[in-house]
Amino acid sequence: MQLTKHTDFAFRTLIYLASHRDSLATIQIIAETFDLSKSHLMKVVNKLVNIGWVESIRGKKGGIRLAVEPHEIGVADVIVKMEQTLAPINCESPMCILNGNCALKGHLWQAQQEYMKYLKKLTLADVLHDTNLQVLKFA
Repeated sequence: MQLTKHTDFAFRTLIYLASHRDSLATIQIIAETFDLSKSHLMKVVNKLVNIGWVESIRGKKGGIRLAVEPHEIGVADVIVKMEQTLAPINCESPMCILNGNCALKGHLWQAQQEYMKYLKKLTLADVLHDTNLQVLKFA
């Protein structure tokens, strides 16, 4: 499963805010920090506010910050709430002539369930900085 930019931006924003708990951040600062589209980031932050994970404070000295503790935000929950679909492959549009004779979608779905099962164990607090995690490099 490859996450959309919407979910990627949500994770970057949540991790940034969790790493800067002592101050308010602005969408402008986050957009500049990660070289993201400010208008796209505004949509993402609006959704995070509506979900209740981010608090928005208006005014000259306003900004955004986490509205809950990092351990209250599940990694899998972020994916489920930010992605439009979790379907691993679309065999219907356009209709695939192999539909009915192909088991790929089922295998991908099963693999994705294992992926999500693993991610359900993690919270935002777990991904802030995990010194035990080995980063694999793929050639």
